[in-house]
Amino acid sequence: MKTNLFRIIMVSVLSMSAMFSYGQCEGKIRDFYLAYMRNVETDPEANAELMGCHMSPELIAKLADYTAQYDADAVIHAQDVSKYGMESLIVVPIEGTDDGYLVKYKWDPESGYAFIPVRAILAEGKLKFLDIFPQGTDVEGKSYMKRK
Repeated sequence: MKTNLFRIIMVSVLSMSAMFSYGQCEGKIRDFYLAYMRNVETDPEANAELMGCHMSPELIAKLADYTAQYDADAVIHAQDVSKYGMESLIVVPIEGTDDGYLVKYKWDPESGYAFIPVRAILAEGKLKFLDIFPQGTDVEGKSYMKRK
């Protein structure tokens, strides 16, 4: 009887823990993107500090190269943002990956989504981006997630 009770308690604790952690990374990615998008509009220099808190120097340099190559901000895949873009922002996990997420937003209600594939983890409760893929990345094929 004590063994069964212990098992029930352990299963309950593990289930609650899994439910609590599900979506935490997506939420932190969304919070990052909302802050980044607000900064684009009000204080672009603040994004350097924001990126420094959540990205390696190598990723920051890579994104700077992408920005120069595509003439658009590599983090948001655009030159600027709209209020509707911030309101429509969603983050969804990419099936079949442990750390892949798709950041999506629209410029306005009639436009299609901008898709930004990212790899990110929570390390000690803090969001860390492992990669943000450039414009034109094959979102449907998901082959980019194999490049780790």
